[in-house]
Amino acid sequence: MSSDEIRDQGPPAGFRLLAPFDPLTAALAPLYASEHPDGSMVVGFRIGPQHCNPRGTCHGGTWATLADVLMGVNAGLLTGVTGPTISMHIDYMGAGVPGQWIEGHARVLSHSPGLCFVESTFCADGRILLLASAIFRRKRVYDRMVSGLFADPAYVGGADGTA
Repeated sequence: MSSDEIRDQGPPAGFRLLAPFDPLTAALAPLYASEHPDGSMVVGFRIGPQHCNPRGTCHGGTWATLADVLMGVNAGLLTGVTGPTISMHIDYMGAGVPGQWIEGHARVLSHSPGLCFVESTFCADGRILLLASAIFRRKRVYDRMVSGLFADPAYVGGADGTA
């Protein structure tokens, strides 16, 4: 499946284009997000060539990057303070294939003044493909809302992160 065919499928209703956080997430574009009723962010993407390893399935590095971003953002959104990842554990439960829609959900398990414990799942077609958990150092106030994470409607963003 080509990049254009995958992009043409688009996201499910309720998901909007996510603005790239940095050059790495720009390289994984397009990524989408929606706001969960609890104020957390749900991330979604349709697996394209930019997400895949030489075997044609979603690369472990793609999974790890998106799990880290999703959990870190949600730590900030749900506790008001976020910071760097101290540790992360990942269980790869299945392979994601091109064209498949993936949704990642995260929840804060616990937090103290200095640490935040978060877990996430990434699912496709009703199956969990990835479980991840992480501990974040709580260092700085997180002053963004989910609505501030979406791309400008004029941004088209490709796999290379260009407009």
